[in-house]
Amino acid sequence: MRNALMNAAAAVAIALAAVGGAQAQTPASAATEKHTMEGTVTKVDAKKGWVDVKTSEGSMKLHFPPPALDGVKAGDSVTIELGMSASASGAMPKTK
Repeated sequence: MRNALMNAAAAVAIALAAVGGAQAQTPASAATEKHTMEGTVTKVDAKKGWVDVKTSEGSMKLHFPPPALDGVKAGDSVTIELGMSASASGAMPKTK
């Protein structure tokens, strides 16, 4: 259960790093910034793939493929790793 959420978090990190992925990356621009947090699951909507997590840095709502949340329940301790890298132009992707 925790491994499924960690694997899904890794997939999120990869997806964030791939934003604007149509552009070729040079070794200098391929550097990825990573951030790891420990947290507690406060709410799970496994059918829609949403999980709310509270960390010492704040609360967040994350989306995963629904099967990744099988067995995840409120109260579970999780480790979240997020990653982001600059695009080939050196500009960070814009988010809403």
